[in-house]
Amino acid sequence: MFADMSRDILRSARRSGGHRSTPRGLLATIAVAVLVGACAGSAATPGVTPGATPSQLASLLASLGASPTAAQMGTPIPSPRIVTGGAFDVAMGNAALTTPDLAGVATAGAAINDFAFDLLRRQATTANSCTSPASIALALAMVRPGARGETAAQMDTVLHSFGAPGQAARIAALIERLNAQTLYDPLETPGPGASPQPVVTLNVSDQVFSQKGMTLLPDYLDALSSSFGAGVGVLDFSTDPEAARQTINDWVSRNTAARIPQILQSGDITTATRIVLANAIYLNAGWVHTFDAGKTASRAFTTAAGSAVQVKTMAQQSWLSYAAGTGYRAVDLPLGGDGSSLSMTIIVPDDMASFVAGLSAARLASIVEAEKTYDVDLTLPRFSADFRVDLADTLKAMGMSDLFDDAKADLSGINGNLPEPLVIAKVIHQANIDVYEQGTTAAAATVVIGRATTGGEPALPPKTTFHVDHPFLYLLRETTSGAVLFMGHIGNPTAG
Repeated sequence: MFADMSRDILRSARRSGGHRSTPRGLLATIAVAVLVGACAGSAATPGVTPGATPSQLASLLASLGASPTAAQMGTPIPSPRIVTGGAFDVAMGNAALTTPDLAGVATAGAAINDFAFDLLRRQATTANSCTSPASIALALAMVRPGARGETAAQMDTVLHSFGAPGQAARIAALIERLNAQTLYDPLETPGPGASPQPVVTLNVSDQVFSQKGMTLLPDYLDALSSSFGAGVGVLDFSTDPEAARQTINDWVSRNTAARIPQILQSGDITTATRIVLANAIYLNAGWVHTFDAGKTASRAFTTAAGSAVQVKTMAQQSWLSYAAGTGYRAVDLPLGGDGSSLSMTIIVPDDMASFVAGLSAARLASIVEAEKTYDVDLTLPRFSADFRVDLADTLKAMGMSDLFDDAKADLSGINGNLPEPLVIAKVIHQANIDVYEQGTTAAAATVVIGRATTGGEPALPPKTTFHVDHPFLYLLRETTSGAVLFMGHIGNPTAG
């Protein structure tokens, strides 16, 4: 075992040219849901660090100019607390949910918005789309406590420090604030055995899934429990990836009222997957000022391409918050009624591309602040959108490249790089929305996926031809030891 670990470390050191302070061994990738993978082979038992003895490993690491971590030195890692009884066992951190920083929730919201508009600028402004920047940011924020070095710095830059150290109380406040939007009619009296039905539903759910037996550092588990109130579901990706995929899909479906039943497609989860970080958001809310379905009519709409089409268009006349500024007009449509702080802002720019280019959290805040109450004669097309994308390339282009780089990703804060380092492979996001006369229904999920890798895609082998049409020798070997177990030669395959 020591020889195997030595070879991994030396191979890693040669690949990195000796520039990394922490030897990398075989790598694994993560994907939003977030899926993380590891190398093929048996997984370590929680609390047990495989490999050389502490003195052997310390000597080897010292010879490579590296400083061993406590985990690499063989310091026992406490086993997590396991909660059983649900669809899957859950490993929980010992840290209680942090006290929400309600005064800082606007700062968290602004960070998400700045990330949102950076993301929007990467999307085509002429096509229909639907994304949930809050879902994406929350899923990536669950990765962030495990990121170190330049990987962490890039994540903080792209996410505008959402999820950075010191932000746990603001994240907890944001999640609490969002979930508090679920409201019930105080006058409703459900029948015998029935539960009251919410008049507004907004659910935000977070869940991490990891390979059964994979080492998870206590600090990482505590970060998940303190910020997100989340534990880690224990699945066996290496033995039955299809069952694990279905378990994750079922979780997302339950938490999006079945609006996203299959976020993970065949092949997204493999035997090399090691960890999946998932966020799901579901919204169902009615307008404060509903549209009269009898006033819905076919009206002309000019498309981004400049052509005119007829669309089903809703209409109402109501007192609404409205603003008209240089290059835009905007209106706010409140959702949910008393106790709700949900609203849909509709902005019609004179030039979509230039408006999006200058959009930021501060710019949006200034537009909202400029709104005043008007008696608005409003028409709005009914619309629906459904969008699924792997955001890996987009996030790389935004500056979060190391997270997806086998040689540079540093997520050692998740598992101490044992039994293998981790790297992000995919960030899968799906969102959909329906806007109609009574209100809005929408759902989104983000999954980050990881898999085992040995340092990148292998080069294609050269082509050759080998026709076995002459007498031949055969040697049946056990490849780890090289021992030949059976051997012989065949001069005539048709003879007995």
